[in-house]
This record gives sequence, structure tokens and C-alpha cells, in this order.
Amino acid sequence: MRIEDITTKEFALLVKKDPLVFLPIGATEAHGIHLPLGTDSIQPQALCDALAEEFGGIVAPLLPYGQHSSTRNMPGTIALRSETLRAIVTDIIDSLIRQGVKKLVIISGHAGSVHLAAVREAAEVATVRYGKLRLMFLTDYDIAYKFPLPESNLRDGHGGLIETSRILALNPTLVGKKRPRGRFEDRRFMIVPNPEVCYPDGMVGDATKATAELGHKINDFIFEEMVHLIKQNFEV
Repeated sequence: MRIEDITTKEFALLVKKDPLVFLPIGATEAHGIHLPLGTDSIQPQALCDALAEEFGGIVAPLLPYGQHSSTRNMPGTIALRSETLRAIVTDIIDSLIRQGVKKLVIISGHAGSVHLAAVREAAEVATVRYGKLRLMFLTDYDIAYKFPLPESNLRDGHGGLIETSRILALNPTLVGKKRPRGRFEDRRFMIVPNPEVCYPDGMVGDATKATAELGHKINDFIFEEMVHLIKQNFEV
């Protein structure tokens, strides 16, 4: 059940039941020539919807923007500054708490390190400010990258085998027929003004081997692990 689809009265009644509230955070970001700009939004939205159905929870409106470093100059990427992202997430959490929410799960479909640090800081401050708040924060790729993949001479990552397979499972009409193989060029510890040079193909991994069948397996793997984590950490 999504907050934007219900009335204010329905929301007030639901909150009195002390439900889990899921906040999906996505991104609008280049994902190579074969995946849509909303790839990082499609995945957490689907996961949060499924988890809310499993636990009788509520899904807060998706935040479709994030902080971007390596893709910030690529066509279509719309980026927030880390301080902006931190402030937005802080305001969303504050609003939910004022409405009586006590259990919150934040799932980010974008896994950039600075992006995650900004959201995590907002989450940590909130748990200190609101002592009764139970809050979990992770990216679904904390789980996805644990899925055992076939051996490959390419490191998998942004727009690669896992991500392409997951989108094929969720919405195959959005995935291009031409699926590339992309390498990550490690600049080690250098901070460069044009970090997209590390991703010359705009993606990392072998998307040519992606299948919807593999995507369903990965998505199920993530869902099952999330169910376990939630049961372990929340009274549901």
C-alpha cells in the first residue's frame, strides 16, 4: 500500500496500527546504452511494494534523485549534492515521525558511496533524536552482490549482469536489445574532476549474459533475505 494512493484519514488509521513504513530511494542516472535512467528507482520500488504486502506495511513515495559522482556528467543523470540529499531524507523522516511512524525501513537502489553516506548520516541523526524510532537502512545491492554468479573475467557492477537481469525480470520492455560488456578502469586513490572516465562504457560487467530468469532468482534472493532481516530486527 502506497501513501500517495490513500487518503489522509486512511493513513491516520493505518499508523495507529504501528505498521512498518518503507521508504524507497532511487536515482535518475545513466546506466549504459541498454538500461533506463530510472533503473535505480524501479528496483527499490518493487522491493518495497513486495515487502509492504508481506508485512502489511506502507510504502512512502519514492525519492527518484540521488547523489552521483562517477556518472554525474553523463546524459540524463540528475544529481543532488550530498548535503541536499541528507536534508531531504532528514525532512522525510521527521515528517513520518510527526505522523506517528515508529518503524522505518529505508532501501536505496543507488549504491554510490557518497550517496549512501548522506542517507546514513540522516538516518543515524534521526535514531539519536527520536529514541523510540526503529530504523533499518541498506541498499538492495548489499544483498544482491552476495548472489553467486557464473564465473566471468569481468567484475560485475553498475548496469552489469545483475542489474540488467533484475530489470529484465521487473520490466523487460525497458531493456535495450544491444547489451554491452563494460570494464571499470580503477584510478586507485586519485580524485579526478571527470570520474566517468573510470566507466568508459557507462556500465561495468557483462550484460550480454543477462536473463529474466536470472533476474527473478536474484530478486527472490533479495526479498527472502530482507524478510529474514526484518523479522530479526522488528516486532512483526
